[in-house]
Amino acid sequence: MPYAFISTLQEIPLFRARVWTTVGGQTPRLLFVHGGFHGAWCWSPWLEHFAAQNIPAAAIDLTGHGGLQQPADFITLSLVDMARDVSAAARALGGDMILAGHSLGALTVMAAAAEVKPVGMILLAPAPPANVADVRLLPPFPTENPVAPPPPERARKWFFAGRDEVDAAAYAARLCPESPAFLNDLYSRSITVDPAWTTGPSLCVSGGSDDSPLHHAGQDEKIAAFYGAEFITVPDGGHCLMAEHNAAPALICDWLRRNGLVSPVS
Repeated sequence: MPYAFISTLQEIPLFRARVWTTVGGQTPRLLFVHGGFHGAWCWSPWLEHFAAQNIPAAAIDLTGHGGLQQPADFITLSLVDMARDVSAAARALGGDMILAGHSLGALTVMAAAAEVKPVGMILLAPAPPANVADVRLLPPFPTENPVAPPPPERARKWFFAGRDEVDAAAYAARLCPESPAFLNDLYSRSITVDPAWTTGPSLCVSGGSDDSPLHHAGQDEKIAAFYGAEFITVPDGGHCLMAEHNAAPALICDWLRRNGLVSPVS
């Protein structure tokens, strides 16, 4: 099973979230943050890859995600609330932290950096903050109920650039309903961030086949420029880079080593 590795890891309960972590010696540690509708499970192949590279890593299930019970106030939980989960996870893990987020999770990482002060940041197909210009707005979701995850064929289009070889039904079955407040923080462009909150280098990774109407062309380049981040395109990557077989994990390992954020291969 492609997502089985995460179940072998150490689980650290938080208030309403949780962290799954590989056991390793050196720091800093990578903390992966999922986007909307997802959970820590989506990072399982990457956690296995980084463990094999002797790079300690962890992934968070934000409140109400990844099989966690959704609390009564779930529909009101905003990106700021999810960023607090990331900060709590960083404190629980301890030591210097490299924050890595995907899509809406990347915007959550940008916001959490204000408290975490990461020594490095990795943004994968990132959602834009409000202070990155020229990104079109989308209409907000109704706020009365959780937002249902996309069905298989829409998930195939949004997340995997329409590839027929992807088992979109199995992937969609793992997705969970999402807080409309969390999603609307993106669509209303209400979150502003500051590159100075990150104390070290940044990397922005874009999927070359990411053509979803929810992720506009040129968006990743604008965010990379805003952060002064190194920009890498994975030519065969769709939106969900972490759920595909592609070059992204090896490229990230190389970036971490080139920037002295992890120990070189012995």
